[in-house]
Amino acid sequence: MLAFAKKRCYSILTIKKHIMKDLQKTIGTLVPVSAIFSSEDQKGDRGTFASGLIFLDWLKKNHQSAWQILPLYQTQLEPGSATKHIPSPYKGYGIGLDPKYLPSAFMNDHPTKDEMDKFTKTHSEWIGDYALFCALRDHFGTDDWREWGKDLMNRDAKALRKWTDQLKEELNDHILMQWRLHKSYNRLRAKAKKLGIALIGDLPFFITLFSPLVWAHQEVFQLDKDGHMQYVSGVLNSSTASFGRQLWGHPLYNWDLHRGEVLAFWKIRLQYLATLFDTVRFDHAKAFFEYGAMDIRNDKYDSYKKGPGPEAFKELISFCKRIGLLVFAEDSGNKIEELRRFLKIIKVPGIKILRFALKKDDDTINEKYANIANYPENCVAYTTTHDTETLLGYLHELTSEQKQKLATAAGVTYDAGEKVLAINLRNAVLASPAHMVIIPIQDWLLITDRINIPGTELPVNDPNWNFRLQAPIEELSIKS
Repeated sequence: MLAFAKKRCYSILTIKKHIMKDLQKTIGTLVPVSAIFSSEDQKGDRGTFASGLIFLDWLKKNHQSAWQILPLYQTQLEPGSATKHIPSPYKGYGIGLDPKYLPSAFMNDHPTKDEMDKFTKTHSEWIGDYALFCALRDHFGTDDWREWGKDLMNRDAKALRKWTDQLKEELNDHILMQWRLHKSYNRLRAKAKKLGIALIGDLPFFITLFSPLVWAHQEVFQLDKDGHMQYVSGVLNSSTASFGRQLWGHPLYNWDLHRGEVLAFWKIRLQYLATLFDTVRFDHAKAFFEYGAMDIRNDKYDSYKKGPGPEAFKELISFCKRIGLLVFAEDSGNKIEELRRFLKIIKVPGIKILRFALKKDDDTINEKYANIANYPENCVAYTTTHDTETLLGYLHELTSEQKQKLATAAGVTYDAGEKVLAINLRNAVLASPAHMVIIPIQDWLLITDRINIPGTELPVNDPNWNFRLQAPIEELSIKS
């Protein structure tokens, strides 16, 4: 189960006369739902699950069989705002679907009693806490639950009963919204299954502090009695860090004191993701072995901490197998040797990203990413990711000598024309031994618009995660 099964799917390259006979692999596209729109969209439906239905047709037309969707959760509020959410899906609530994805056609739907009973039973582990959290957030004008008063912060039973009764109507509205969202998403998933298209989700390793999951499971995290953090998630600055020091700001898990509770918490998240996706990418999987503990006051106290280790990771992978959820792991970056050895033992696919084949600042070639012909079969291959430049944008930043060096290392024909070279590199990744290849939408279209620049996040008006396509789905064509 853990290794990707071979799947007969002809790539778009056959249509474009790049003959790759009887290719045994899954080829797909990475693009956020929020970035797409259709000429058939109703007013206000841009970037909703309605647009996603049309995008599935585009994938099928282009002989693809996978869509990697980034996290679909609602995100935390901007500091000081009662209504504006930050754009990064990796600062999301970690459960539920974001109301911005609801198509207009579902806005007035109402469930029967049986339908609602079935929905709340299926999602009983989180829907009640989620709905109360959102109702309290709207009432107090903040999702910082530490500001709701001590009784609510500590989840005093009497206070929870009082506020559940006082905000009953608002709470039910949030449950109804989630029912509508899941009904709409289920239509998308049913169409994907009918077309033979796998939906790939993302499992962020960390969750934002201002989340219903953190509020409901405070013992799982390294928080003091007032809900404050001394150390948060991130990446230490070093010569091998791809993007320098990054202060992500998530609370750290309390692996040492509450290992069993943390694993149970992860299983709640995985069980939910199994209702949405066929496959999930474990983001930042190296944190099972080692993770950054960033001091929020003074970076000289930043350090790496030992993670829960291979047994914890293996338990979660076994759980995924039992619930029918395929997984692969992000194993890029530095300090990943132990993770890669373990993935090989348990036969869980890692990833290969062509973008990391050559370092721009010192011309160093990384053979693990550059030697495309030697990518392992049991891996997921990418040209670039949502955190890097696009393929064309990357080539723009290289000198002529660097591009020639990259082409040689990748085993492709060098061309002074950057778009031609980008296509040659993309084709090589598609032709690699990898059983799954995911191409970001920008690399199909040969555009330079980025989704995210790690380490540049702003607390207010963050320009990251605002990528939007400039043409409707029906006008998108793969450049070759």
